[in-house]
Amino acid sequence: MTERKKLPSQRVTPSYNKLEKVYTPKDAVKKEPAQNTLVSARSLKRVVTVPNADPSVAWHTFAQRQSQLRHVRSRARKKPVKLVPRTLVQTGVRATNGRIQAVRRPLPYRSSIPRRSGLRLRRRSMIWKVVGAFAFIACLIAAINFALTSDVFRLHRVSVMGTHNNGLIQNVEHMGIQGQNIFLVDTGNIQARIQESPLVASVAISKQFPDQLTVTIVERRPAVLWQGPQGTFSVDTRGIVIAPVSQTPGAEQLGTIVDTTKQDAKTEPLLRPGTYLKNIDVAFASNVWQRVPKVAGIDTFKLYYDGTMYASTTSQTGEVAGSRGSYIIESPDGWKAYLGNSHDANSLDNRLKELSEIVKLARQQQMHLATIDLRYGLRPVFTLQQ
Repeated sequence: MTERKKLPSQRVTPSYNKLEKVYTPKDAVKKEPAQNTLVSARSLKRVVTVPNADPSVAWHTFAQRQSQLRHVRSRARKKPVKLVPRTLVQTGVRATNGRIQAVRRPLPYRSSIPRRSGLRLRRRSMIWKVVGAFAFIACLIAAINFALTSDVFRLHRVSVMGTHNNGLIQNVEHMGIQGQNIFLVDTGNIQARIQESPLVASVAISKQFPDQLTVTIVERRPAVLWQGPQGTFSVDTRGIVIAPVSQTPGAEQLGTIVDTTKQDAKTEPLLRPGTYLKNIDVAFASNVWQRVPKVAGIDTFKLYYDGTMYASTTSQTGEVAGSRGSYIIESPDGWKAYLGNSHDANSLDNRLKELSEIVKLARQQQMHLATIDLRYGLRPVFTLQQ
């Protein structure tokens, strides 16, 4: 039989309890007695060594650490809170011991309703609701009375914005608006009264609490000057007569249209500020004044209007058109050009281009023009002086 090799013995060391291998010489293994051959091969020899340090020293160190920790904890302790027995709210004092019973006060009157019944609470809540409603109504009446009668809400200032016309500003300020209550003032009536002026195009009124009213005015802008038998007046693009030429600022920069319509003295309408010129396209006339120098190249001319003349010789359907009035250009050279009006199918720029070509042709061929009729659409007609 083969002999099984024995493992080396181990021993415990004081540093971290590590096991150290203890080797025995091979000769010692061979000299073992024969009676040990029956011992199990797994049994090992244990060698215990006693450390040189005294174990009591480690114990004393642990005790010192425990006493030091207890000392630190005793220092960190807060002052103990004084415990006071609980008491009821009705007493208002601290109880010395135990719980104080609540003092039951007798009712000021005797009632047949039991104490625990809800009818008494309902009756009390209803009374408070009625009292609160009356108080709210009284406060509301007092507030309305203060708002309508107090001088705090009376108009003391009227601001007019959007215009520099001193006469118009004074008329608005002297309309009796000052002194009225700001809640009762009729802004619609004031707006209608201001808009009756021919100088005003639109009005907007706003209230500035507590005592100011702001009136914003948009003035009418004159487009042309309309000259008739009754005088010369400024007219806006809608055909509303604004004011006489003497009261129109910047009148020297506006073009003048002379009305040559022949009417009876009885049927002739009165021309004054605020009058509406019916069947007259003032915007077209203003456009003629601006486009003739640019398109036709004619800087000096006069513009007339004849309300009895046909606006065009033929309409778009080929039928004779009704009399709507025609604008006439008169040149310093002595010729007249009949433009028609805005209802013509041919555009104004096309008519002015035709006028420019005819004038150039007459100058090249040294012809003396008498009339140029541009109301025939794309076929203009001109006549020569005899």
